[in-house]
Amino acid sequence: MAGLIRFRWIAIFALVLGTFPLIHWGYLKSQNIPYFMAVLALLGVFNAISLGLFSKTPMKSSKLILVQLWIDLLAAAGLLFVSGSAANPFTSILCIHSFIGGMLLMGWRSLLFGGSVLGILGFLQLETFWTYQQNQITAPEELWLSFLSQWVLVAGSWFVSHYFSGLLHRKEKKIRLLQDRQHQADRLKALGALTAGFSHQLATPMNALQLRVNRGLRKLEKQETGSLDEFRKAEGALQECVDIFKQMASIFSRSSSAAPQKVELNLLVPDLLKVWEKENPQISVEKYLMTENLPTSVSILSFSQSFFDLLDNAAEASKPGESIYCRLYSENEKIVLEIIDKGVGLSEEILSRLGEPFVTSKEHGNGLGLYSAGMMAQSAGGDFLIRNNTSGPGALAQVRFPLEEER
Repeated sequence: MAGLIRFRWIAIFALVLGTFPLIHWGYLKSQNIPYFMAVLALLGVFNAISLGLFSKTPMKSSKLILVQLWIDLLAAAGLLFVSGSAANPFTSILCIHSFIGGMLLMGWRSLLFGGSVLGILGFLQLETFWTYQQNQITAPEELWLSFLSQWVLVAGSWFVSHYFSGLLHRKEKKIRLLQDRQHQADRLKALGALTAGFSHQLATPMNALQLRVNRGLRKLEKQETGSLDEFRKAEGALQECVDIFKQMASIFSRSSSAAPQKVELNLLVPDLLKVWEKENPQISVEKYLMTENLPTSVSILSFSQSFFDLLDNAAEASKPGESIYCRLYSENEKIVLEIIDKGVGLSEEILSRLGEPFVTSKEHGNGLGLYSAGMMAQSAGGDFLIRNNTSGPGALAQVRFPLEEER
């Protein structure tokens, strides 16, 4: 908005300077000069008001920008109307309006403004045609050629600016998405390094504590005392802590040190599914697996563990008797692995942080399985996301890997 206001000051100054050649060449009649200057003055007052309202609190509302551009367009149309209409050499100013509208506006608002500029141009051309017909100044063929060139310039200005603005907008959106993913990857790697160091420092004292608790339990088993139950509960809690630390340390070690190997996911995924289905015969899996070659480089151990974790999550989230879905296909030079459950889905609060350690919707979960899947995907040059299923109930976990060329 601030840039539009500054540009309007430049346009007002240029129009004031352009008044003199318009008078000299006869496009602006002496009786129309007061009207011409009044429109410029009103435009200056409007710009000053806009500067006072939006300079300290800039707004990016498309509606507000559209209104501002419409006011500029009406002012330009009024000035051209009293100074030769479409015969005025300054009619090219409509090309500037069209270009700015195509650049600043998106979607239907950009189309609406582009149509408005062409409508104003058509009105000015009609007024010029009537005037020339009455005065018989020029041949209609020459007039139509001039009108056609004006339409091409105005429409071309809008199309070029709108097209490249859309390209820049999509590129900016893609860059922002990549930056967000990079920030998330850096944050997860930092958490992984912190976790590895933390678990390493606590491993020795916790193992010693576990040994002492076990020794005390063996001694208490020979005595009749009520402390035995409390010690057993302490032992269970301690064992849970040890398991979590071991899992976190193994996740980081797998994602950082496991060497990737080139594998055909179209062969590996069905084999892993058979293993999981054999261990979970009560769960039905509906498979949609591409049979064409899908080569990529991953750590087989990390991939297998993450794949089993995602299947376990889908099975736990689904209602008893419901199937889960597993899909494997290629899209835009990427291999896509999707696992879909038929649960209740996830809240926006959970979705915004899902994949970080200890962020989970499970009552007794720790979120390390999803964290492991994210680290595995990033180490393979891919990405991992979870969202609610848009085509039905439940949530969708998606892992994308780069599709390597066959040699």
